[in-house]
Amino acid sequence: MNKKELVEIVSVKHDLTKKEADILVDTVFDTMIETMMNGEKVLISGFGTFKVNERKARKGVSPKTKEAILIPESRTITFKPSNKLKDAMN
Repeated sequence: MNKKELVEIVSVKHDLTKKEADILVDTVFDTMIETMMNGEKVLISGFGTFKVNERKARKGVSPKTKEAILIPESRTITFKPSNKLKDAMN
């Protein structure tokens, strides 16, 4: 499923125009992104939790040149499904 298909489903299920559904979907995603950019987790009951993890800078080796390099610190997002979602998948 892509965003266009999600907008279509929301539009049909809630008797909205595609433009209204698109605005609604964008608002949900934008709010989730803003929350995670502030370092907070996003918990969606019955679905799962999105969490921001901080990776510290570390040493690595360039696979091309075999030289030692410094990999800079970064942020990444993890998703942990809820038990309800896990049960539904099995």
